[in-house]
Amino acid sequence: MIHAPMNLLWSYAYARKQNIAQAVDKLGVPQVRFFADSGAHSARTLGIHIGVDDYADWLHRWHGHFTIYANLDVIYGPEATWNNQRALESLGLNPMPVFHTGEPWAYLEKYLDEGYTYIALGKLLGNSWTKLEPWLAKAFRIAEGRAVFHGFGLTAWNAIRAFPFYSVDSSSWTSPYRFGTLRLFERGRWVTVKLRDRDDVIAHRKILETYNAPIGALTRTGYDVNVVGRLSAQAYIEAGEWVAKKHGPIPLPPGKGYPTGTPMYPHSVHAEQAGRFHLYLAEGSVNHHLHHANALRRHQ
Repeated sequence: MIHAPMNLLWSYAYARKQNIAQAVDKLGVPQVRFFADSGAHSARTLGIHIGVDDYADWLHRWHGHFTIYANLDVIYGPEATWNNQRALESLGLNPMPVFHTGEPWAYLEKYLDEGYTYIALGKLLGNSWTKLEPWLAKAFRIAEGRAVFHGFGLTAWNAIRAFPFYSVDSSSWTSPYRFGTLRLFERGRWVTVKLRDRDDVIAHRKILETYNAPIGALTRTGYDVNVVGRLSAQAYIEAGEWVAKKHGPIPLPPGKGYPTGTPMYPHSVHAEQAGRFHLYLAEGSVNHHLHHANALRRHQ
């Protein structure tokens, strides 16, 4: 039985025209841990320009709903990222700083020396484990006792198990919509089910039964996207709980890099209330987040 807030990440690149209050109400869950990201990488692929002022206006408009909001980062531009951090702060905001693989370590030291205690590590995707492992080991060694980390777009299960991240986010839970495969979590490992393939679905009947999954909804004739979305989100919720138990308590040191104070809305949850690892499900579609909400309600 899981009693936890809904952890979701939504990027400005996708949500800039959304009414965030209405979207959160539509989810119908009692508490939301909401990570707002600029979506700078997605914006580049979509041909969208994100300016500091526009991003700041959006954050100010909806900040009462956000647990965390990240800086407008510039990959391979650590000085530009630092300048954006300062610019947003000058506008009365408290963004989470971002440090990327491949950037000089002096910038991570700079954030730590300035008192930031919750820092995002970016551009993790695309690195082999042989390169990522020593890089993460050095980052955690430098920040030990001074700050905790968020892993942007972190899907490397080895990294999540090996390092005590305070949080990560992943869009991999949407793989059924994109690739036709459903990943289920069971006792520390992932099992992949080929959707619409009746033989493969039946071959995984035992694990599907633990998820109370209706077999017919995963096959070609009875395929149900709502059931599939719920099962995928449920698997990632289960995985997050497993990792949280493995790593145990992870205190968030007081400092900079996240909003503080009294939540403005009853559903809002602040960063300090986690105290352990948690996994944000990233997605740009309200409808997919409804599947996420449905999965969470199954555990309440």
